Amino acid sequence: MNPSDPIYFISTDFIFPNTNQELFNLSFENEEDIKSSFGHTQLNNSFNEYNYSNKYEIPNYNPIEQNKPKPKKPSNNPEDKITLLGRKTKDSGETGEHTKYSEDNMARKIKVLLKNDLLEFINDKIKIELNLSEIKINDKIYKNDQIKLLNIKQTKTLDITVDGIKTFLNTKVKDFFNDEVSKNYSSYPPNFNGLLIEKLYEMENAESVTSILDKTMLECLKYYRKDEDVIDNYEYVCLKGLEKKFEGLKDRLMKNPEKKNDEKYVDELINLIMEFEDVFSKKRPRMKRSKNH
Repeated sequence: MNPSDPIYFISTDFIFPNTNQELFNLSFENEEDIKSSFGHTQLNNSFNEYNYSNKYEIPNYNPIEQNKPKPKKPSNNPEDKITLLGRKTKDSGETGEHTKYSEDNMARKIKVLLKNDLLEFINDKIKIELNLSEIKINDKIYKNDQIKLLNIKQTKTLDITVDGIKTFLNTKVKDFFNDEVSKNYSSYPPNFNGLLIEKLYEMENAESVTSILDKTMLECLKYYRKDEDVIDNYEYVCLKGLEKKFEGLKDRLMKNPEKKNDEKYVDELINLIMEFEDVFSKKRPRMKRSKNH
């Protein structure tokens, strides 16, 4: 080696993965010196090996994971949300096909309204006209405000089938309320209404109440809405005062703080009350499916 020959420095800082070859950082003066000193073919092969042959051996490299699309973040755009089938949620802002305007829901509401108003009307009669201080039922003494008909379980008001409506209208008041009382009355026996009704019929001065109990629910409904064929009929004088509850019905429904009713709904409900039995008398009962169907 001549003193005038250039000096070459070799860097060993970089080593190819999975190969025993070192990449030399050569300070050659020109391309021809690189080719002659290291070998053009060998250098190209080294780069090809690194770039292609060993890329799957890079730590934590998974070509499947790398190509898998990333999950999308939840969108806040309402239009991007999936519409689910089934009953609409209360705060969804959507109106399902079955609403409170549906005829069956209105029929159920009317049954509840008549039941509640009639129950209150009868209990006022018991309290004011009979003025009972106490009564003994099942060896237990009930006094003053405890002597009243109680609200019954919902079974009879939930049935809004055509046959159920017809049965409801033709049922006598005493039979309608002679049912298991609501579970809210834990201090009363389940059959308290039936026992109290029996006691009322045993009293000599309870005709003002028992005459109401002898009427059908349809007769009470017709007096409630002031039908001409009953409102001035002496036979129904025992129901006098029940019509006042219907007169104030719209105002009560509109001002109900628990249920915000719009005027359209209230008007349609009152219209159905006026034609209640006629609407359902024209309907045919739905055929029951056989068990083998």
